[in-house]
Amino acid sequence: MSLFTLLKISRTRHLLGKKQVSPGTPGSKKVIEQSRQWYAYRREGKKQIKVRLYTDKSASLTEMAKLNTALERGEAGMVNPRKEHLDREVIEHLEEFLPIMRAAGKSKKDKDRKESILRAFATGLGSLSELNTKAVDTYLAGVSGSVGNKKKHLSAISIWVTWLMRKDRIGVNPLERVDMPTGGKKTKERRALTVPLIQRLLDATRKRPLSDHFNRHKAEASGDVRKELEMCGRERALVYKTAVYTGLRLGEIASLRPCHLELARKPFPRLEIPGKMTKNGQQARLLLLPSFAIELAEWIKDTRKKPDDMLFHVPQASVRIMQKDLKLAGIQYRTSQGDADFHSLRMTSNVMLGQAGIPARIRQLFMRHSDIRLTMSTYDDASFLELEPIIKALEGLGLV
Repeated sequence: MSLFTLLKISRTRHLLGKKQVSPGTPGSKKVIEQSRQWYAYRREGKKQIKVRLYTDKSASLTEMAKLNTALERGEAGMVNPRKEHLDREVIEHLEEFLPIMRAAGKSKKDKDRKESILRAFATGLGSLSELNTKAVDTYLAGVSGSVGNKKKHLSAISIWVTWLMRKDRIGVNPLERVDMPTGGKKTKERRALTVPLIQRLLDATRKRPLSDHFNRHKAEASGDVRKELEMCGRERALVYKTAVYTGLRLGEIASLRPCHLELARKPFPRLEIPGKMTKNGQQARLLLLPSFAIELAEWIKDTRKKPDDMLFHVPQASVRIMQKDLKLAGIQYRTSQGDADFHSLRMTSNVMLGQAGIPARIRQLFMRHSDIRLTMSTYDDASFLELEPIIKALEGLGLV
């Protein structure tokens, strides 16, 4: 009978800059990393047993001694302190995690997607002990669509695994040796819109609720109905303008509240969104165009929004709604250059700022791309001065 020995687990990664890539990628660097925690390790025939311990070596040696004592005494139940968790059904652990996931995070749509992925993944597992690298690789191999879609599935699983590790229900991270998704269908192509097309979209968006009412009832709307339809068009146009003027994603805009805005701040108004509401999990801090800040202030006043109210109502059918707005504006949704969807508005920001001569580094700060080394969360107020050229460039768009 072999006893436990103390070791750290090594992991090999191939990096191109800070991005993990496949082995053999030109210019990539092979990096061998050791786990922060110590592990108690032993073999039982062909089976390898690893028990995650602590970052402190002395504490880990003490805990390993207890495991070896229990092993010598034949007290199998004491060998793995997580045995009780590992023997339980996976779905039980998932049901305990989901309320915690839903209490934080981003939009309801994002949470629904994550829950759907996790339930599909858990369906193929029995007890928690079956949650291993092979199970994850097998599941991802069966996910259809683009590489991006596979990565979304892996991301949802990663969030759950992190929680299981934090709650000490599993001792080894099964994702450490998972094959990164590759292949699949080509990623969706999008195209940026020109400033005149953006203006046409805004004009059509404001008119469409009234136009749809006339087409449906063969009569003009009047009174309170007309006011309600006008407010609906105004709100939707503000959502589009927010995307162009801030580069925020749809889910991030859906999370905006008046308390996130500092509209009276001088010399430039700004917004701050907590990291739990952004895609990359980092706080978003952006300067706002003064004229647009006035427009937002008027919207908050007219709708009597309270600080913790949602700034905009962003429905689940936003994709279909935008396609109808584009149609009324005479803008093709799909062309040989790519689709004009909501994310195209964010792309438009980047393209327009590039055409205005804004350096790539400053545009990256504004767009909050994942390869930015200096994140928004580390900025002090003086650092916002770097973004002042962005505001001057956005003023040049002249959208109304």
